[in-house]
Amino acid sequence: MSKILLIESLVCNTFKILNGFPAYITIEQKEKPTDLISEQELSMLINLCSYWGLKRIGVSLDKTSEDFNYLSDLFQRNGFEHFSSRVEVYKDLTNLDKGETPFTYAALADQSFSESEFKHLWERCMSGSDNKPSTLTMDQHIMSVKSELGEDWGKSCHVYYLQNNPIGISIPHIEPGTMDEGRLFYFGLLPEARGKGLSTSLHLHSLWALKEMGATYYIGSTHIANKKMERVFEKNGCVTRTQTETFYKYFPIKED
Repeated sequence: MSKILLIESLVCNTFKILNGFPAYITIEQKEKPTDLISEQELSMLINLCSYWGLKRIGVSLDKTSEDFNYLSDLFQRNGFEHFSSRVEVYKDLTNLDKGETPFTYAALADQSFSESEFKHLWERCMSGSDNKPSTLTMDQHIMSVKSELGEDWGKSCHVYYLQNNPIGISIPHIEPGTMDEGRLFYFGLLPEARGKGLSTSLHLHSLWALKEMGATYYIGSTHIANKKMERVFEKNGCVTRTQTETFYKYFPIKED
């Protein structure tokens, strides 16, 4: 049995899995869980991830769920620490109008730029962001995209340009396990492109990319402290769906 299938057998009644192997896994609470994860199942999950040498397990819990208190207590009792509070939004894409935008974009799969160049631009986009700093290295971020999105991952890695100058990146994709749920693995502007009113148009362009991939709706999220991104969501017609709380459990680095 594969590692992901083994994890799924433990958590599938309550959570869906985001595959970040070999660095991490994240489990997201389902909108309609059929059962709740037990202490024994959580203990087995922790032991397996530690044995496999993962850096961390992340869990995202719906704060509005009637099971939130039970689940948050369960995970914190087992060594998970609160990492961030996030706002989750929804937008129907079926009647999305792209409008006129001044941007062009290229995907990594087009070979217009290298994986190393994309990784460098991504790192610069995260620098100085209002989101809480990531605990992963850039190599781990790239590896997690490859793990979650599969062999066509390069088609989702977009660099956006204004007058031939890169201004930001976006990673639109169809959520694995769904047919038409659009998400942005990452979205951000380079430091020199901020404060110029570009975020809303660039986000709209990314939503259009999701629609072209076959998404009929979009699920987005941002850290609750990132009010600028919340305003972008609002301007592009996204509606708040829920608030989530993220908890991480870290494992010590294994010596070779």
